Amino acid sequence: MDTDEVLSKETRKLRKKKISFDSDDDEVPSAASRRSGRKADASLKVRSAGQKAQDDSPVAMVDDPMDLSPPSTPVPRHTTINSTDKGKGKEQDLVENDPMDLNSAFQDEAAQDSMDGYDTDDLLDQIERLPPLRFKLPNGRGKRTPASNVTGKGRRGRKKPELVYNQERTTELAKAYPDTYWQWNMNNGHMVQNVNKSSPLVSVHKMNEQGSILGISLSEDGLLLATFSVFGSVRIYDVQDDFKLLAKLRDNSEEQIEEYYCGLFKGSYLVTGGKLKDRQRWSAEDEDNHILPCPIKTYDLVTQKVVSVLNGHAEEILCIKSVKFDGKNYYISTSQDGYIIKWSMEDDWTTLIDFKQMGDGITCMAFTVSFVPNTGNKYFMGACDAHARLYDFEEAQLMQTFENLYSSYCDCGRFVDWVDADVYLEQVRQTKQLGKAKQEDDSESLVDIEEEDEDDAPFAWFITRGAEMCDDDGLSTEPNTCTLHKLIYPKVTGKEFKLQEVKRYEHKDYHSNSWFVKVCTNGRYIFAPTVNGQVFVFNLLTGQTTAILKYHGDIEIRDVIIHPYLPLLISCGDDGLVNVCSYDEAD
Repeated sequence: MDTDEVLSKETRKLRKKKISFDSDDDEVPSAASRRSGRKADASLKVRSAGQKAQDDSPVAMVDDPMDLSPPSTPVPRHTTINSTDKGKGKEQDLVENDPMDLNSAFQDEAAQDSMDGYDTDDLLDQIERLPPLRFKLPNGRGKRTPASNVTGKGRRGRKKPELVYNQERTTELAKAYPDTYWQWNMNNGHMVQNVNKSSPLVSVHKMNEQGSILGISLSEDGLLLATFSVFGSVRIYDVQDDFKLLAKLRDNSEEQIEEYYCGLFKGSYLVTGGKLKDRQRWSAEDEDNHILPCPIKTYDLVTQKVVSVLNGHAEEILCIKSVKFDGKNYYISTSQDGYIIKWSMEDDWTTLIDFKQMGDGITCMAFTVSFVPNTGNKYFMGACDAHARLYDFEEAQLMQTFENLYSSYCDCGRFVDWVDADVYLEQVRQTKQLGKAKQEDDSESLVDIEEEDEDDAPFAWFITRGAEMCDDDGLSTEPNTCTLHKLIYPKVTGKEFKLQEVKRYEHKDYHSNSWFVKVCTNGRYIFAPTVNGQVFVFNLLTGQTTAILKYHGDIEIRDVIIHPYLPLLISCGDDGLVNVCSYDEAD
């Protein structure tokens, strides 16, 4: 592919622009903040039964029966970039909440209205004005109260959704706005294809940064890579120029402590989200600086300045996506505050028109969202709490809940263009034919009629991963798994979607009992990170573990993505390392 032809206007500007960082030093947090940074400030990492460190071998490969020769597309070769940012950050003044013994202040009647020179009435008034401590995430031990059953202040009780599937509207939107999700797949491009003993992946680039890297994102043209750090910076790398560092984005006007979790490229902008913390206020409950309302900030990639701020979330932003619906522009964001927000934007993608919270009758923490294929973006699935929830984006309402996919959290869900689906469906068809040959009574035939009607319905493939509850000893009560589902669409208005489990993927050494971990797929494999710095590669059709990659030491990996048209697998984790894998040229 000719690079000049695919280079976007923004990429060319960044390449020509001399790299200038508003602040060359990553902020150095307090000791407590460093502790929270090490655990990625979002970890429920727990010890799994039988968990142990793997051997020092970086990869383990097995033969895969579905083998193709690795693509010959040249990619930039091995380089290592080390951050040299060692400057001192802003000094942090931490004030830990310490209960006062008011009784000791009253030495006599004259001192009843003062304490160490302060008016006690004023102090009590200030305490009453403090916001309530935020909902603390469970640590994965013991019994967990489902969010959907919690009532009281700050939590809404269960409310049965009244919205139903609209076949006519869905068909209209699907025809007017066909999907563009899978322009690239392993059958029409040069992305990562087979990963096994015959086609191993090796590390070809390493970029070392400071602080945990919780998310990574590619630009729409695939030429820029953004990394999101808990140390308050976003770095931009040039994918086709040996992953050269092009820019480091930081909001120098921000007076509070900022951490970045996620984001996306949108034209000449980068939209970011994460966590904002009070520099001078400590939360004993969180063992970290007190949480503040968390904004979505949009950076201009050329000027490297913040040009837009969206305020609406009270806590950490976990996911941001852009979507075109019915010819209009929207962002959709999820947060630890339990709300999903739909942001209506002008054509420039920086000017807010309006925003609306998804009405679901409950509060649920959604980690990811993925739009249902062939519905004109009318519906999307959210990985929420321990469930998957189906929403109507147009009406901003919850439609259905597919409960208890995992015992603790379902923190990642993605629709997949499964390239071997025809093989699987043929296997299912043959199995059913064998079953029909043995059927003799009419009742079974009636069931078959219903199944055949369901088989004719539209459907999509959906993959999830999650974390399991732990016992009192901190051991996982169930093995960690990833799951392939079949989402079956209704055929008429008023009916419901159905979510069928197709296959679970597990391995005795696959330990991923931590939340805020994402998986990815190239259509043939699931690439699943672990808390031990590995990426397990599961074949979607056979369920076989065809490879175990390890380039992150023994610390957990947070995100992994596949490049759309180059044979690159990119991962990041709590060690501050961004690792790039590709095929070995020698092979």
